[in-house]
Amino acid sequence: MSRGPVHEQVSISELSWWDLDEIADHDAAIFGPTAWTLTYYWAVRAQAGTVMFAARTATSALAGWIVMSTAGGEADVMTIATTEAGRGRGIGRRLLQAGIDWALSRGAEVVHLEVDEHNDSALGLYRSFGFSEWGRRPDYYPGADAILMRYRP
Repeated sequence: MSRGPVHEQVSISELSWWDLDEIADHDAAIFGPTAWTLTYYWAVRAQAGTVMFAARTATSALAGWIVMSTAGGEADVMTIATTEAGRGRGIGRRLLQAGIDWALSRGAEVVHLEVDEHNDSALGLYRSFGFSEWGRRPDYYPGADAILMRYRP
């Protein structure tokens, strides 16, 4: 089976409240001890200035999600992930673009994120968008620093 980009076979839309259980389950499987809980997803969803997008395959399988927030002229990629069904298919790129587009439509002039220093695929994606490192948080993740990155369109 080919794992190249399959843009036509994936839809991205705002996440519905009934998707939160599934998202939290996948988050736990992907991020382990640093995963967001279902309660935390509900709390973030209730905050003004946030959006959650989900990517689904043609068979409705969850392929990934992104959570964004904005305040003033700044936006934050709060979390982004792809499931096994979504990896290597350009879905992370599409989710990040959807999040950036949403943030820019709300007046964001800069987009921030933090990433595990060992997450080479995510670092490659962010750099390809034009994100640059501006700082670090030592030992933010288990056994790893968080690289602080920003993007100015």
